[in-house]
Amino acid sequence: MISTALAKMEAHMTNIECTNYIPDIIMNVSCILNRTAHKTGSLNMEFAVSQDVIDVNGIYILTIKQGSYLTNFTAIKLELCQLLDSVESHFLLKMVTTEIRRIGNLPLECPFKMNKRYYVKEFTINSNVIPSYIPAVNFISDFHIFIKNRKAGRIIIRGRLIHRR
Repeated sequence: MISTALAKMEAHMTNIECTNYIPDIIMNVSCILNRTAHKTGSLNMEFAVSQDVIDVNGIYILTIKQGSYLTNFTAIKLELCQLLDSVESHFLLKMVTTEIRRIGNLPLECPFKMNKRYYVKEFTINSNVIPSYIPAVNFISDFHIFIKNRKAGRIIIRGRLIHRR
């Protein structure tokens, strides 16, 4: 029998939704949850922009769901034009930006260049950084993207944390 206090956690992605609110600027959006490439699921995403884009901001909200209770674990305002180039102190942001730098081609600084295909391939959640004392829960990762303070897109990832066996 595995002690849950010492058991490692795994983050399984179960659903993804991507919404593009400005298709005249953000083009060719593809957002897919791949359930076969990695046992916990992986995210593939790509897009292009119809013009050079600067002033990209976001709000990231991570919600934990236990039973019928929802708790906002974190809510962070982000400047995307600086995020991928910076060394983040928040463990969650550091985990995501490190992985995106490794498997994607998003720019480390703005602008996002016109007609360039940007992608993230086989993004997974690094279960090694999840503290083992966290209980098995469902989560909702909700990322709102704004361009020049205009609502541009939204990425919602649903999943669950489970104890690895």
